[in-house]
Amino acid sequence: MAKQIKDENGNVYVQKKKFYKRWWFWLLVVLVVVFFGSGALGGSSDSSNSSDSAAKSQTSSKKKAEVNPLNKVYSVGQKASYKGYEIKVNSVKFSQGSEYNRPDSGKQFVIINITITNHTDESQDYNPFDFKLNADGNNTDLDAIDTDVDNTLDAGSLDKGASVSGNLVGEAKTSAKKLQLQYKTSFWNDNTVKFKLK
Repeated sequence: MAKQIKDENGNVYVQKKKFYKRWWFWLLVVLVVVFFGSGALGGSSDSSNSSDSAAKSQTSSKKKAEVNPLNKVYSVGQKASYKGYEIKVNSVKFSQGSEYNRPDSGKQFVIINITITNHTDESQDYNPFDFKLNADGNNTDLDAIDTDVDNTLDAGSLDKGASVSGNLVGEAKTSAKKLQLQYKTSFWNDNTVKFKLK
């Protein structure tokens, strides 16, 4: 309760308690001490937990790096899955074409049969121009025309769970020692999934 004081002229003044003598001030002090005290105690255990979780995340990131499809070169017959988009090279054939349609001099047709499966929850587009033929480090489009090849892969869209198979036809030097099919995962980056063809 506030104390009342009368001066010599009869004026009444109310003398208020100083703020540090009020009950709400001490309640606030106790709450602040408890909050920071538990934070300091919890902080040390959190820091040990955070170091444990950091070690776990490093281990899991190492595991992810090991299974990251961008870090591996797949063989014919193996399936590569990138964010639910699965690609498999079924077969690779080489051809000199026919009497009406031949590859450029010193080259051969490379016919790659692939299957694409959509394991995502959304419709996914596919396009043969997302694939490149890499011959000894030289990337070329798979847009060659071999009239003897049926079922060439066209662009389209796959619903959830759907798949499509088709042939990609490119040209490479017959002397090429290393052949790869490379799938570019996005227009916006240079990430590729690689398949060893030769």
